[in-house]
Amino acid sequence: MEVKLEQRLTELRAEYESGQKILKDIELKLAELEDRKKNLKETLLRISGAIELLEEVLEEKEGAEVPETTVEPGTATENVEVPNVIKKPLEKAIKILEEAGFKAGEIIEQKTVLPIGVMAGDILKQEPKPGTKSPAGSSVKLVVAVKGKFLPPEKNSLCDVFSDAFSDRT
Repeated sequence: MEVKLEQRLTELRAEYESGQKILKDIELKLAELEDRKKNLKETLLRISGAIELLEEVLEEKEGAEVPETTVEPGTATENVEVPNVIKKPLEKAIKILEEAGFKAGEIIEQKTVLPIGVMAGDILKQEPKPGTKSPAGSSVKLVVAVKGKFLPPEKNSLCDVFSDAFSDRT
């Protein structure tokens, strides 16, 4: 009887070790699948953000342009082409606008999943749209990308630096 018990104990130990190995393999495969799932979700979020951005760009091109008026060059009401500052960092966008004769207007933060090619702090949208004609010296509304719920938040707003400096200029 004792021999049978020892034999059964040996069988059970071997079965237990085999089961432990299988469990470990399954856990590794589950962890790998979770990583793949996470990467796929992130990729799909970026793709959806890119789709949204491209749809907006296409809508902008279909929108009506401001009609040009004939005004003497150098006058305050001269219509000037609005430069494209989309995908530019906020500070650089403001500089480009000023060099073209415009000023930064309202600056709005938009939490978003950042599309490919867009970093936190880059311009997502602008109004008036790039390429349209607007009076020189007018304001351009800017929408700045900030990290959304899928990315770690930052302590300070990206617009804090500019909100005080440009609030009196709008």
